[in-house]
Amino acid sequence: MNPLLLLADPVQTETLPVTQIIIEYVVYAAIIVVGILILLLIRRKMRLPRHADLRKMLTDFTALLAAFSKTAVSLPRLKYLKNISNLLYRLDKLIYTADRMAEKERDGELESISLLLGQARAEIAAYKFGARGADDKEGLAVAQQKMAESIALLDRILDRDAQLRKNRS
Repeated sequence: MNPLLLLADPVQTETLPVTQIIIEYVVYAAIIVVGILILLLIRRKMRLPRHADLRKMLTDFTALLAAFSKTAVSLPRLKYLKNISNLLYRLDKLIYTADRMAEKERDGELESISLLLGQARAEIAAYKFGARGADDKEGLAVAQQKMAESIALLDRILDRDAQLRKNRS
């Protein structure tokens, strides 16, 4: 029997068995718990990194870029394009993260990091689209320089954070 029909017709005196009611409540509770767990996972995934974590991500990318620039000439064309695409993908993620952090914190220096990363991306993208050849390392050197500038700027932000923590206490 449908429980909604029982509510609509008060004349009926038939009730649901207790076990069926308990099972329904357990199912509802399970649905709520699963929904909360999904929301927590989404929140964890969308959480922005701390400044120190962003610095680590930038240094990892810089090391990857330096390793690629050393081996770029000797790679076959398909592997070369695959590595360039991987670099661009990782750099896009870094740009997005830095931009979201700058927007959340309303920090102009983080926005400058995002702009420097965008300039480095433009230099690397030239290799993917054929504007530069594999033997032309000038664009990769400029991209490495932009990455070094962004890391230096992030170091200034970390120093500023340490100074603010020291002043607060």
